[in-house]
Amino acid sequence: MAGAPSILIIHDHFPGQFGALALHLAANGWDVTFATRTMPVINPGYRVVSFTPHRGPSSKTHPYAQPMDRAVLTGQAFARTGIALRNEGYRPHVIVCHSGWGAGLFAKDIFPEARLVSYAEWWYNSPGADIAFLAGSYPDVIDSGPDARMMERARNAHLALDLSSADACLCPTHFQAAQFPASIKRDLIVGHDGIDTSFFSPGPPEDPTLGGRVPDDARVVTFATRGMEPHRGFPEFMKAVPSIIAADRRIHVVIAGQNKVVYGPRSIRVRDWKAEALSTLNLDPARVVFTGALRVNEYRNLLRRSDAHVYLTVPFVLSWSMLEAMSAARRLVLSDTSPVREFAGTGQAILSAISPPSIADAVLEALDDVSDRSQRARDLIKDRIPLHDCLSFRQEVLSQFL
Repeated sequence: MAGAPSILIIHDHFPGQFGALALHLAANGWDVTFATRTMPVINPGYRVVSFTPHRGPSSKTHPYAQPMDRAVLTGQAFARTGIALRNEGYRPHVIVCHSGWGAGLFAKDIFPEARLVSYAEWWYNSPGADIAFLAGSYPDVIDSGPDARMMERARNAHLALDLSSADACLCPTHFQAAQFPASIKRDLIVGHDGIDTSFFSPGPPEDPTLGGRVPDDARVVTFATRGMEPHRGFPEFMKAVPSIIAADRRIHVVIAGQNKVVYGPRSIRVRDWKAEALSTLNLDPARVVFTGALRVNEYRNLLRRSDAHVYLTVPFVLSWSMLEAMSAARRLVLSDTSPVREFAGTGQAILSAISPPSIADAVLEALDDVSDRSQRARDLIKDRIPLHDCLSFRQEVLSQFL
């Protein structure tokens, strides 16, 4: 092959799961172009181009087809950007695209010479593993009628179309791969995105008071989440907080994340779970602190200050935050769910039930734990999914198509 290998990476939300991969490939001589709807605020060291749908999906579209309508508009938006690139003479050897939003639907039509590698994150089932789990505590999340089942099946339409044109499909975990139909699952290449174990490492926090939020001698319990929602056990955790802080006046609870609902059906999305917790629980605002969204350096500082970190996902896409907390050698309290078990091993405090009493008991036990459990958690991440090894594996997969 003459010249540098050329890759086009497509993700709606820059950089998504592909930031480290783009940097790694660029550092190894690849010509990297990244197409996205959300442009970076600083130059990442490779070319970034944007695409924007010219309109939103129509309210007149059949409800089953609305996800496809939205995906087609996103795919069309990228196609217009792709055509402009092609008219400039751009010809990528490989395209990597997150399949969740439809941006790559027409990538092969614009660049038929390229090999397409799709990133397959989730397949919707009825009920999904996440919804079936939640139904035990939130019965209204399940709609067992045929309309709901047909709606869930239709949500996969653009994903199936995307994967049908792919030359290979990546999936980050075995749990996620297990959600796909057998006809797709057998071709998925499972490999995690990787955790930067050098960055997320144990050490003294740069700011022990977390910006003046906690005293120097505080015993800090942390909870980090993208959204404050049942999918990540937020309501149950908040109900456990009064018992946790009552056990020791030095305990402070610090919650990172945004007050929004990212996942779940409408019955979950319409509720403000943070407001409900604050209005119904007797919480001392000086000892229960909400930080909002954190930058990565701030999140590492939070982890290094943490004396016990809580992660309570339902069976769903596993957050990097749990794995980063393991890498930082934190004492952990985790939910007993398949995605957690895939990475946590057998030495962690894993709850058999996500209930406020069990959460409180496990947190207080974790605060007093003097075993090497936290170091064993870090060792698991270093052995299984260190960032460099995961990126090298991805590069090896992509290089097969040059």
